[in-house]
Amino acid sequence: MRGIPFSLLVLRYFAYVIVALAAVWTVSFLAFSASINSGLVYAANYGPAHASEVAERLHALPSFDASAVPTAYRYVLFDTSGEAIDSTMPEANLAEAREAAASAPADGTVVQTGAGMGVTYAAFTLVDGTRCVLMCEYLPQFTSPELASALPNPQNLLLIVGCAGSVVAIALVARRASRVLTRALEPLVDVADHVGAQQLDFVVGTSSVRQVSDVLDAMEQMRASLKTSLEARWEAEERARQQVASLAHDLKTPLTVVRANADFIAEELDGDHAPDEAEGRDLAAAARDISAGSERLDAYIRLLIDASRGAGDASREPIRPADLCEQIVREARATAHARGIEADTDIENAIGTLPEMPLDRVALMRAAMNLVSNAAEHARGRIGIACALSGNTLTICVTDDGPGFSPAALEHGCERLFTDDSARSNRGGEQHYGLGLYTAAETVRAHGGDLVLANLPDGGASAALSISLAGMKGGPF
Repeated sequence: MRGIPFSLLVLRYFAYVIVALAAVWTVSFLAFSASINSGLVYAANYGPAHASEVAERLHALPSFDASAVPTAYRYVLFDTSGEAIDSTMPEANLAEAREAAASAPADGTVVQTGAGMGVTYAAFTLVDGTRCVLMCEYLPQFTSPELASALPNPQNLLLIVGCAGSVVAIALVARRASRVLTRALEPLVDVADHVGAQQLDFVVGTSSVRQVSDVLDAMEQMRASLKTSLEARWEAEERARQQVASLAHDLKTPLTVVRANADFIAEELDGDHAPDEAEGRDLAAAARDISAGSERLDAYIRLLIDASRGAGDASREPIRPADLCEQIVREARATAHARGIEADTDIENAIGTLPEMPLDRVALMRAAMNLVSNAAEHARGRIGIACALSGNTLTICVTDDGPGFSPAALEHGCERLFTDDSARSNRGGEQHYGLGLYTAAETVRAHGGDLVLANLPDGGASAALSISLAGMKGGPF
């Protein structure tokens, strides 16, 4: 049911107005008719119809009695010289009344003349020789002199009551129509309020008016479209915030490498003797590590700038998985060296046979180095990095000889902002924000893989990144 058309709704209330007006005027006329039938009001034709009768009754009196004149008439008395001696007649009518009195015979015969506009004069002679003229209008009048003097003419009173009743009736119908239309439009107001407050999880209401229902349908489509658009924008903003947060978190690893190697170079050069050949090789390696760390810092800073502009989405490019693994191993060794621990590395030979594939090098490097950084931070003296190929899955596993993960970390470690891992010591007093493992897990999920945390049987922890290569073989995309 789509509701009634707006035109029918308007027509319905027009009909209500017509019925209400008809009822008001019908009641008014019935009340007016009842007042005539009860003798409270003289009918409009009472004056002309009973003029002779009233004149004869006054003529029969020994002297003129004003109280005997019905309220339907106005009168004037003229003496024998034609001067008015008593009158209730308006001044404007005295001249016509004098002409009518002049035509009245002395025997008391009533002479009735019409003056137009519904005015009638009845002239006759009284027993004392004075002439009386009665004037009446074709209008109803109250029979009671008190009511006649206190209230408007019954006809005018009928019009006043009818018009007042019509105004009240129209006002009541308009009030009813306003309430109905307000209820019909309430869903539109509700939609506007929700959309204005960006509360888009609501049900658009219905209306009894078809045109309003059509508007509500359009607003429901707008709500759904706006919700989709806003959610996409909010998700993009959230991704950008997470990207900035995770990139800021990742900056600590290359910074650690740069700082440790810079300290090493400073210590080696802070002396009077020139470095020997072995020390020279160590200094060269430290310089290379500083250079690599600086490159990573530069790449991360570019990503931070892109993310702050809302352009921090993942970007894939053709890369050999072997090159990715070799870069991870190199930087893992540099991180371990900066931490003063050993790094055992292994890259399975089969990985070297894989062709270029569309991978996000920067994101995967960040994910792997997050694991390496965590392992180096919690290791007692050694970490391990192993890259292996199993079917269509490339696995990068990072281990350490530290205390291992707590039960809570094994269950929630990859969740965003999880930091309560009481089982693993916090070397160096560094603060954690629960972003490293979360970012790594999100990266490998985007590559169709997963991040698995485990504790080693002989002690220590293991974090394995799996990257699905299915559908990527056969060269660059």
